[in-house]
Amino acid sequence: MSAPSPPPPPPSIRARLVQSLLWISVVFGVLTAVVVWQVISHELGELMDQELREAAEIVQSAMASAANPAPRPAGTAGLDAPHEEHLVWQVVDSTAATVVSRSPKAPAQALLAAPAPAAQWTADGQWRAYTSALRHPPGHFLVVAQSRAERDGVHQEVVLYTLAAALSVSLLSALLMNWRIRQELRPLGWLGRTVQAYDPLVPGTAPRGAPRQELQPIEQAIADLGQRLAQRVVRERAFTAHAAHALRTPVAGIDVQLALAIREAPEALQPRLVRTRQAAARLANAMNALLMMFRTSAEPQRQNLDLRRLLDDLAFHDLAVTLHQEAPLWADPDLLAATLWNLLDNSRRFQARQVAVSVRQDATDSVLRVQDDGQGCPPETCARLQASLQQQTYGEGSALQGLGLALADLVARAHGGHASLPCMPQGFCVELRWPAGPPSGGPNV
Repeated sequence: MSAPSPPPPPPSIRARLVQSLLWISVVFGVLTAVVVWQVISHELGELMDQELREAAEIVQSAMASAANPAPRPAGTAGLDAPHEEHLVWQVVDSTAATVVSRSPKAPAQALLAAPAPAAQWTADGQWRAYTSALRHPPGHFLVVAQSRAERDGVHQEVVLYTLAAALSVSLLSALLMNWRIRQELRPLGWLGRTVQAYDPLVPGTAPRGAPRQELQPIEQAIADLGQRLAQRVVRERAFTAHAAHALRTPVAGIDVQLALAIREAPEALQPRLVRTRQAAARLANAMNALLMMFRTSAEPQRQNLDLRRLLDDLAFHDLAVTLHQEAPLWADPDLLAATLWNLLDNSRRFQARQVAVSVRQDATDSVLRVQDDGQGCPPETCARLQASLQQQTYGEGSALQGLGLALADLVARAHGGHASLPCMPQGFCVELRWPAGPPSGGPNV
């Protein structure tokens, strides 16, 4: 049984655009040629019809002169001309430079005094005239002329019609090309949507089946990058799980030993041991906060929190923490506990005595505010901290030196929001904002 043949490669954006450009160019050239041909044919047909009419007048005048050789007043060509004359003619007596006969619209004065071998402009520059000597009667010649205004009008009509036609065809070609380009750019939109929905930890979400050849290398590069990221996340999660197990037990043992040492130590040493135990507790909470950020579950496990109970579990006996909650707060309890612990610890380190925690709903967002009465910071420092939060610059060289604000912003962004620092006249304030209510899939408690 023969193996199935591989599917044909997808079309190329470059080839399709080149083909479209070629066809549009051909259509543009054909349409332009047709339009120009129509304009020139119209003008030439009109000009030839006028020449026939003027030739008929000249022949009629000549026949009338042959039948009646007596002189006729100038301007009586024997043919009424209610139509517009684009060519005029005169029969001129070269000896007296007078007009013997002329078409109805021709000037009464002779346009030229003598015949010339080629067409030329009259002395006033208003007529283009061609002359032909007549055998009978001797000394007479025929002048056929066209005014400058008539010639300029014909030129303008041809140029304007051609330009209008060319511009119309160009506009049509541009619209067609724009439509074609938009069609060819749709695969880029598809790629953007698939990359946005791609989760390296979920193999089924990887971009597949690029509809254009140019997108296949990008698709493969994204898949390879996602695979490397997934492997790295798996290794980091394994390390996190091991670190959580390996570190929590020793830290808890240190806390127990310090508690026993405080009981048994002399009174003079107890303050130092208390400070050591507090430092160990800060270390444990910082470690837990970092471990929580890299735990196995990628999405926050939102619950309708009992914030009062959560704050009581984080009791700082030297801080008076008040709570004012106007709306329910849906958040991950572990992440939020680590965040609040670090923020309260920051408040205590900056000599705060009271901390006000409030929850409200602003439009579609839940807003958690933590405000203390500590030292605070100058407005310029607050502005630098706010800029670092907006740019998510948490590393070296950032204004965010500690863990508290960076962790607060990371937790808020994990919930789909962000952290901000409202400027306060006294103390320090941090606001965490994210979409209110349970996740779209319902509460995951």
